[in-house]
Order: sequence, then structure tokens, then C-alpha cells
Amino acid sequence: MRKVSGSVLLAALIVAGLAQRVAVAKEKKASMSESRWRGVIVRSNKDVMTLTVRKGNIEKIIHYDTSTKWTQGTKEIDSKEFKDGSRVICLGKYNDKSEFMATRIDLRGPGAGLFH
Repeated sequence: MRKVSGSVLLAALIVAGLAQRVAVAKEKKASMSESRWRGVIVRSNKDVMTLTVRKGNIEKIIHYDTSTKWTQGTKEIDSKEFKDGSRVICLGKYNDKSEFMATRIDLRGPGAGLFH
């Protein structure tokens, strides 16, 4: 059996530490850039301006405000077109409270709703 020298072990630990720092930095940068969530609207709450969107068995609360664009493809549409059961793609960013803040919510296709 070979013995690992102290300097080789130290170098391995340094490389592992740097790799971890790079991963954390990439994750932080990704959270600052535009994020995307797609799924089906299962609940909406106009009073607090949120949609709950389910992808598989995971639900995410999507926050929106008066500046959020509501679209279908390239055209803007009325937010009233978005109902429970509609398939959507949400684009936005996470705020400092880790809440998904939508800048755009896109209705997918004609008859995009789950129950249509």
C-alpha cells in the first residue's frame, strides 16, 4: 500500500473546497438570473396576487404584481384567461425571501387548460 503524502492530501482538500465554493457561487448566480417554472394552476388567490402551480407532485407558489405580463405566445392577454387547470410557464426571479416573483406568465396553447 502506498501512503498518501500530506501535501497531496492537502491539495485534494483545497481542490474540493474550491469546487464547493464554485458550486455555491453558480447556485447564487442562478437564483439571481431569470428562473422558470411550468405546470398546471391548481389555485389562485387574487387578494394576495399568487398562483399555485403544480408540476408533477410539486407545488410552487408564484407571486405576481401589476407589472407581470400575461401572455399566450407573443401576444398579451387578460389575466382573467388564466384559470385553475390551465397549463402555464412562469418566468421570473426569486426575491430575498426566496419567493418566485413572476415577470411573465404564459398560457400554453389553445385549450391549454387541463379540463378543456
